[in-house]
Amino acid sequence: MNGANPLPPELHRLVRDDLRPVRPLASPARRALILLVWAPVAVALVLAIARPRPDAADLGWLFSWGVVLAELIAGAGLVTLALGEAVPGRSAGRQACLLALAAAVTLFVLLAVLARGASAGVPVPDPRVSHGPACLAMTGLIGLTALAVVAVLILRSTPLRAAFAGLLAGAGTGLMAEGVHHLDCPVTHLAHVLVWHGAASSCWRFSEPASGSHWSLERRRMVARVAARRV
Repeated sequence: MNGANPLPPELHRLVRDDLRPVRPLASPARRALILLVWAPVAVALVLAIARPRPDAADLGWLFSWGVVLAELIAGAGLVTLALGEAVPGRSAGRQACLLALAAAVTLFVLLAVLARGASAGVPVPDPRVSHGPACLAMTGLIGLTALAVVAVLILRSTPLRAAFAGLLAGAGTGLMAEGVHHLDCPVTHLAHVLVWHGAASSCWRFSEPASGSHWSLERRRMVARVAARRV
């Protein structure tokens, strides 16, 4: 601007020292595509370690592999929203994200009801207890591997609402883990699926915001360092 005072040399130096070459992040959808590599690996490992469910013929393709694909796609959608939350200006908005979360929960319950209608599954003495801890552990382990992949993607960004991004990431990876575990668990009783499988998915949904607080802390530290250099 004509007639304006020139910037002080010290300010020029601070700006120059802050300049660093960066590589722009790809869009959230493109970054989430890495889960296309994780998903078949997770499916292959589960089928190799555990026996395929014995009622697969009763379920048919639609309620066996169809459920897997539906939950993988829905979970990847939540992860995409989480990656958008992790980059300022890329968020889909809190209301849209909350609607997506509600839709994911509804999908999980609906698929459980439909699978129960297609197959009675393996009868167990008490569906609220039998196979429960094993399913909780298996789904949790699968979800942990997915969450590790997503965490690497999120850590490259500086989320403004880190806890909310973590909530979306945890819900997405939990739903994807439930989809993969659907190939193994032979119990379709709703008391088992909704309690144990739902609990396993919720573990990541509600633990991931704790990681989000860590991202918020790191962002605050970064801002504090920059401010201190300008004093």
